[in-house]
Amino acid sequence: MKGFKNKIINILNKKKITYSFFQPVYIFLFVNLILLVGCSYLNKNEEINLCSSTILPCVKSNQYVLLITNKGKIKVELYGRSAPITVGNFIDFIEKGAYDKTIFDRVIKKPYPFIIRGGKNSLIKNRNKFIDTKRGNLRSIPLEIKLKTNNLPIYGKEIDASSQINNIELKHERSYLSMARSKDLNSASMEFYILLKSLPELDGRFSVFGKVISGMNIVDSIEEEDFIIEAKRVDS
Repeated sequence: MKGFKNKIINILNKKKITYSFFQPVYIFLFVNLILLVGCSYLNKNEEINLCSSTILPCVKSNQYVLLITNKGKIKVELYGRSAPITVGNFIDFIEKGAYDKTIFDRVIKKPYPFIIRGGKNSLIKNRNKFIDTKRGNLRSIPLEIKLKTNNLPIYGKEIDASSQINNIELKHERSYLSMARSKDLNSASMEFYILLKSLPELDGRFSVFGKVISGMNIVDSIEEEDFIIEAKRVDS
Protein backbone atom coordinates (compact mmCIF):
# COMPACT_ATOMS: atom_id res chain seq x y z
CA MET A 1 0.00 0.00 0.00
CA LYS A 2 2.88 2.40 0.75
CA GLY A 3 4.20 1.87 -2.77
CA PHE A 4 0.76 2.56 -4.19
CA LYS A 5 0.46 5.80 -2.20
CA ASN A 6 3.86 6.91 -3.50
CA LYS A 7 2.61 6.19 -7.00
CA ILE A 8 -0.42 8.40 -6.33
CA ILE A 9 1.85 11.23 -5.18
CA ASN A 10 4.00 10.82 -8.29
CA ILE A 11 0.91 11.01 -10.49
CA LEU A 12 -0.27 14.15 -8.71
CA ASN A 13 3.19 15.65 -9.16
CA LYS A 14 3.28 14.74 -12.84
CA LYS A 15 1.40 17.73 -14.18
CA LYS A 16 4.23 18.87 -16.42
CA ILE A 17 7.16 16.86 -15.17
CA THR A 18 9.45 18.00 -17.96
CA TYR A 19 9.31 21.64 -16.89
CA SER A 20 12.63 22.96 -15.67
CA PHE A 21 13.00 25.57 -12.96
CA PHE A 22 15.19 27.59 -15.30
CA GLN A 23 12.56 27.88 -18.01
CA PRO A 24 11.46 31.52 -18.38
CA VAL A 25 8.27 31.13 -16.39
CA TYR A 26 10.05 29.92 -13.29
CA ILE A 27 12.73 32.56 -13.63
CA PHE A 28 9.96 35.15 -13.85
CA LEU A 29 8.13 33.78 -10.82
CA PHE A 30 11.29 33.49 -8.78
CA VAL A 31 12.54 36.97 -9.65
CA ASN A 32 9.07 38.42 -9.12
CA LEU A 33 8.85 36.97 -5.62
CA ILE A 34 12.39 37.97 -4.69
CA LEU A 35 11.98 41.54 -5.90
CA LEU A 36 8.55 42.05 -4.42
CA VAL A 37 8.82 40.36 -1.06
CA GLY A 38 12.57 40.60 -0.56
CA CYS A 39 14.57 38.47 1.80
CA SER A 40 11.48 37.38 3.72
CA TYR A 41 10.69 35.02 0.82
CA LEU A 42 13.96 33.22 1.38
CA ASN A 43 13.12 32.74 5.04
CA LYS A 44 10.25 30.41 4.24
CA ASN A 45 9.23 30.02 7.87
CA GLU A 46 7.99 33.62 7.90
CA GLU A 47 4.49 34.63 6.90
CA ILE A 48 4.37 36.70 3.72
CA ASN A 49 1.62 39.10 2.69
CA LEU A 50 2.01 38.03 -0.91
CA CYS A 51 -1.34 39.52 -1.95
CA SER A 52 -0.08 43.05 -1.33
CA SER A 53 3.22 42.59 -3.13
CA THR A 54 2.67 40.52 -6.27
CA ILE A 55 1.01 40.76 -9.67
CA LEU A 56 -0.52 37.30 -9.19
CA PRO A 57 -4.33 37.25 -8.86
CA CYS A 58 -5.49 37.32 -5.24
CA VAL A 59 -8.96 36.82 -3.76
CA LYS A 60 -9.25 37.06 0.02
CA SER A 61 -12.95 36.24 0.34
CA ASN A 62 -14.76 32.94 -0.04
CA GLN A 63 -16.10 32.33 -3.55
CA TYR A 64 -18.58 29.90 -5.09
CA VAL A 65 -18.15 28.15 -8.42
CA LEU A 66 -20.43 25.93 -10.45
CA LEU A 67 -18.78 23.28 -12.60
CA ILE A 68 -21.25 22.13 -15.24
CA THR A 69 -20.00 18.75 -16.46
CA ASN A 70 -21.31 16.21 -18.93
CA LYS A 71 -22.37 14.15 -15.88
CA GLY A 72 -24.11 16.95 -13.98
CA LYS A 73 -23.46 20.02 -11.82
CA ILE A 74 -20.83 20.34 -9.09
CA LYS A 75 -20.91 23.34 -6.74
CA VAL A 76 -17.68 24.32 -5.04
CA GLU A 77 -16.82 26.72 -2.23
CA LEU A 78 -13.35 28.28 -2.48
CA TYR A 79 -11.60 29.45 0.68
CA GLY A 80 -9.97 32.75 -0.22
CA ARG A 81 -9.29 33.61 3.40
CA SER A 82 -7.00 30.59 3.69
CA ALA A 83 -5.59 30.35 0.14
CA PRO A 84 -5.94 33.80 -1.50
CA ILE A 85 -3.39 33.32 -4.29
CA THR A 86 -4.64 29.85 -5.21
CA VAL A 87 -8.27 30.96 -5.18
CA GLY A 88 -7.43 34.14 -7.08
CA ASN A 89 -5.65 32.11 -9.74
CA PHE A 90 -8.59 29.66 -10.03
CA ILE A 91 -11.18 32.46 -10.26
CA ASP A 92 -9.10 34.32 -12.84
CA PHE A 93 -9.00 31.24 -15.06
CA ILE A 94 -12.76 30.77 -14.63
CA GLU A 95 -13.46 34.36 -15.65
CA LYS A 96 -11.32 33.83 -18.76
CA GLY A 97 -13.33 30.72 -19.66
CA ALA A 98 -10.20 28.61 -19.34
CA TYR A 99 -11.97 25.65 -17.71
CA ASP A 100 -14.71 25.45 -20.32
CA LYS A 101 -14.42 22.29 -22.43
CA THR A 102 -11.57 20.87 -20.33
CA ILE A 103 -11.33 17.20 -19.45
CA PHE A 104 -10.87 15.10 -16.34
CA ASP A 105 -7.73 13.36 -17.52
CA ARG A 106 -6.79 11.36 -14.42
CA VAL A 107 -9.27 9.31 -12.39
CA ILE A 108 -8.01 6.89 -9.75
CA LYS A 109 -10.66 4.65 -8.19
CA LYS A 110 -8.83 1.33 -7.86
CA PRO A 111 -8.07 -0.44 -5.63
CA TYR A 112 -9.86 2.30 -3.68
CA PRO A 113 -11.29 5.71 -4.66
CA PHE A 114 -8.52 8.32 -4.51
CA ILE A 115 -8.80 11.37 -6.78
CA ILE A 116 -10.08 12.85 -10.01
CA ARG A 117 -7.96 15.46 -11.77
CA GLY A 118 -9.46 18.24 -13.90
CA GLY A 119 -8.41 21.29 -15.87
CA LYS A 120 -6.66 19.53 -18.73
CA ASN A 121 -7.08 21.64 -21.85
CA SER A 122 -7.14 18.79 -24.35
CA LEU A 123 -10.55 19.76 -25.77
CA ILE A 124 -9.49 23.32 -26.55
CA LYS A 125 -8.63 23.63 -30.25
CA ASN A 126 -5.76 25.72 -31.55
CA ARG A 127 -5.15 27.67 -28.39
CA ASN A 128 -3.54 27.05 -25.04
CA LYS A 129 -5.33 28.75 -22.18
CA PHE A 130 -2.53 27.85 -19.81
CA ILE A 131 -0.60 30.68 -21.48
CA ASP A 132 -0.72 34.14 -19.93
CA THR A 133 -1.15 36.30 -23.02
CA LYS A 134 0.39 39.35 -21.33
CA ARG A 135 3.70 37.58 -20.70
CA GLY A 136 3.54 34.79 -23.25
CA ASN A 137 4.47 32.20 -20.64
CA LEU A 138 2.76 29.65 -18.46
CA ARG A 139 1.57 31.32 -15.26
CA SER A 140 2.53 29.39 -12.17
CA ILE A 141 1.70 30.05 -8.53
CA PRO A 142 3.59 29.08 -5.38
CA LEU A 143 2.70 26.31 -2.95
CA GLU A 144 0.36 27.99 -0.45
CA ILE A 145 -0.44 26.45 2.94
CA LYS A 146 -1.98 28.22 5.92
CA LEU A 147 -1.55 27.09 9.51
CA LYS A 148 -4.37 27.65 12.01
CA THR A 149 -2.08 29.63 14.29
CA ASN A 150 -0.82 31.95 11.52
CA ASN A 151 -2.55 35.02 10.13
CA LEU A 152 -1.09 34.51 6.65
CA PRO A 153 -0.21 31.46 4.51
CA ILE A 154 3.28 30.07 4.14
CA TYR A 155 4.61 30.04 0.57
CA GLY A 156 7.06 27.81 -1.28
CA LYS A 157 7.63 25.41 1.59
CA GLU A 158 6.36 21.91 2.30
CA ILE A 159 5.05 21.35 5.82
CA ASP A 160 6.52 18.13 7.16
CA ALA A 161 6.80 18.45 10.95
CA SER A 162 4.03 16.41 12.59
CA SER A 163 3.13 19.27 14.94
CA GLN A 164 2.69 21.63 12.00
CA ILE A 165 0.76 19.12 9.90
CA ASN A 166 -1.81 18.88 12.69
CA ASN A 167 -1.99 22.67 12.56
CA ILE A 168 -2.79 22.93 8.82
CA GLU A 169 -6.08 24.75 8.24
CA LEU A 170 -7.20 23.01 5.02
CA LYS A 171 -6.44 19.31 4.78
CA HIS A 172 -6.81 16.63 2.13
CA GLU A 173 -10.20 15.24 3.07
CA ARG A 174 -12.94 13.73 0.91
CA SER A 175 -14.63 16.33 -1.33
CA TYR A 176 -11.82 18.91 -1.01
CA LEU A 177 -9.99 20.50 -3.96
CA SER A 178 -6.21 20.77 -4.19
CA MET A 179 -3.83 22.02 -6.87
CA ALA A 180 -1.86 19.66 -9.10
CA ARG A 181 1.78 20.57 -9.72
CA SER A 182 5.07 19.15 -10.95
CA LYS A 183 7.99 18.38 -8.63
CA ASP A 184 8.74 22.06 -8.33
CA LEU A 185 6.82 23.44 -5.34
CA ASN A 186 5.89 26.63 -7.18
CA SER A 187 4.62 25.07 -10.41
CA ALA A 188 0.83 24.83 -9.86
CA SER A 189 -1.10 26.50 -12.66
CA MET A 190 -4.55 25.36 -13.77
CA GLU A 191 -4.95 21.65 -13.14
CA PHE A 192 -6.65 20.64 -9.89
CA TYR A 193 -7.92 17.48 -8.28
CA ILE A 194 -10.89 16.54 -6.12
CA LEU A 195 -10.39 13.97 -3.39
CA LEU A 196 -12.61 10.90 -3.37
CA LYS A 197 -11.31 9.97 0.09
CA SER A 198 -9.18 11.53 2.81
CA LEU A 199 -5.47 11.42 1.96
CA PRO A 200 -3.56 12.78 4.97
CA GLU A 201 -0.26 11.72 3.37
CA LEU A 202 -0.69 14.67 0.99
CA ASP A 203 -1.15 17.25 3.75
CA GLY A 204 1.59 19.86 3.69
CA ARG A 205 2.63 18.94 0.15
CA PHE A 206 -0.13 20.41 -2.01
CA SER A 207 -2.34 23.50 -1.78
CA VAL A 208 -5.89 22.74 -0.66
CA PHE A 209 -8.20 25.62 -1.55
CA GLY A 210 -11.85 24.55 -1.72
CA LYS A 211 -14.54 21.95 -1.15
CA VAL A 212 -17.42 20.42 -3.08
CA ILE A 213 -20.59 21.52 -1.25
CA SER A 214 -23.10 19.88 -3.60
CA GLY A 215 -22.86 17.34 -6.40
CA MET A 216 -20.39 14.98 -4.75
CA ASN A 217 -22.42 12.16 -6.29
CA ILE A 218 -21.52 13.64 -9.68
CA VAL A 219 -17.85 13.74 -8.69
CA ASP A 220 -18.03 10.05 -7.74
CA SER A 221 -19.45 9.24 -11.18
CA ILE A 222 -16.71 11.03 -13.16
CA GLU A 223 -14.54 8.86 -15.41
CA GLU A 224 -11.49 9.73 -17.51
CA GLU A 225 -12.37 11.83 -20.56
CA ASP A 226 -15.50 13.24 -18.90
CA PHE A 227 -15.34 17.00 -19.14
CA ILE A 228 -16.36 20.42 -17.85
CA ILE A 229 -18.81 22.07 -20.21
CA GLU A 230 -18.69 25.39 -18.38
CA ALA A 231 -17.27 26.78 -15.14
CA LYS A 232 -18.72 29.98 -13.67
CA ARG A 233 -18.88 32.01 -10.49
CA VAL A 234 -22.20 31.89 -8.66
CA ASP A 235 -23.77 33.33 -5.51
CA SER A 236 -23.66 31.34 -2.31
